[in-house]
Amino acid sequence: MSALQPVEVKVGINQPELYAAFVRSTAGASGAAACAAVPGFGILLAAACGGAFGAVDASVNAARAKAAEESVRPLKDELVDVSFDQLMRESITQSLQTVPGMQLESVAITKTVTTDAYEKTFKASKSNSVMFINLDYHLSTDFSTLEVSARGLIYPRGATARKAAKLPTSISTTPSEPALALQNATYRSNIIYRAKHPAAGDDATKNIAAWKADNARFLKMALQDGIAQSTALLAADLQSKHPVYAPATAKVDVPPGLKANLVSQGNTGKLLRYPDGSLYFDAALANVVAAAPPAVAAAPAAPATVAAADTASAAAVPTAQPATDTAAK
Repeated sequence: MSALQPVEVKVGINQPELYAAFVRSTAGASGAAACAAVPGFGILLAAACGGAFGAVDASVNAARAKAAEESVRPLKDELVDVSFDQLMRESITQSLQTVPGMQLESVAITKTVTTDAYEKTFKASKSNSVMFINLDYHLSTDFSTLEVSARGLIYPRGATARKAAKLPTSISTTPSEPALALQNATYRSNIIYRAKHPAAGDDATKNIAAWKADNARFLKMALQDGIAQSTALLAADLQSKHPVYAPATAKVDVPPGLKANLVSQGNTGKLLRYPDGSLYFDAALANVVAAAPPAVAAAPAAPATVAAADTASAAAVPTAQPATDTAAK
């Protein structure tokens, strides 16, 4: 860690406000495959058929995105006074300052979350290393759950840092070997915070109403707690020894074929580690809200901790997200 200091931190948030996920249409892919499988169907006709199905997908997805946007609008209005960007920047700064030996050159928010922009930032940096943290927050497709995610990557920049990481002193500029290729990162993390509304059910409209009730107190608390938990876990993960996932102690397959270790569990939620290193914190939102002062909707619960080794328990959470090939994607 010392060879990487000081560190320039870029926090990427490319969304302007809360959004809702939606189920993307895959009919086009299935239709295109069906076209290609028809005997005697020429290449040009198959391509045209596939293109037509792709256009259908795009149209369906656009309609679904618009519907999700309209549905979540009342909740966006409730969060107009909540500055996610500022709160997250302050929380990240405070959390990283608790990491022993961590020297922060700067912590800045960027709305341009692209590979090209990140590579320009990396190459122009004067720090010994650059840490990119990509953030996202949204509601699930059924509006039952708020999810806050933080994906962190540290890339050696200076000669000392690159030597310690056993990387070439000169930074690659060829398309076949991008500077921010995942294998060049000396640290990677994927942290997911999930808070399901205690009153959530199968009816999306009722779920939205539940989040909106009482001036969206539960939504604001979930967002604040998500910020606190995700940044604290990021700082703790930087100090943990990897790997901490132990397949031998993961007793439950949920979902089928994927095991997780229960790292810790408390009154406000449980923390799980998945095979790819991802950390999932499932919040007990009713307890988080109950622990806050009655008139305060912004006081986050105490952050969870990352244990040095996982315990023998496991629990149900969604499939961990796979890592991508560059920092910005």
